[in-house]
Amino acid sequence: MRLSLNQLDQLILHRDGVDDVVDVRLRRSFPWTRPTELVSIRDDKGKEVVLIERLEDLEIEQRKLVEHWLAQNSFLPEIISVMKVNNDFGYQLWHVLTDRGPVEFRVQEREDIRFLPDGRFSVKDVDGNSDGVPRADRLDPASEKAIQGII
Repeated sequence: MRLSLNQLDQLILHRDGVDDVVDVRLRRSFPWTRPTELVSIRDDKGKEVVLIERLEDLEIEQRKLVEHWLAQNSFLPEIISVMKVNNDFGYQLWHVLTDRGPVEFRVQEREDIRFLPDGRFSVKDVDGNSDGVPRADRLDPASEKAIQGII
């Protein structure tokens, strides 16, 4: 298998004995815990056609292409500061500052907060967007206080 970009900047998957797949998309299966493992290559309908087990196994130029594409096309904001989390209405309304600016979002279920082994966690809002949160001890004191009842 080999990847390339065409003149329209679309990613193309080439495989021996099979037609090329134009405009494939890459998705990390575990973006926070294992970002260089299990990268899915999907066709324009979202169906997985190849799974890259480890980026380290790719030739250097292919790995650079994959990493560049992922950097340009992945949206994984990191929460820098938590101003407030409001629990008054049966859901959580988060007011945060991310590495991409201020954001307000709603978290419906406790299961939408996923804790990672290293102390970080991810928060998925009702629209399906996810944000990464550093370990509580790496946040400022006001942010730590704002998330105290959550973690």
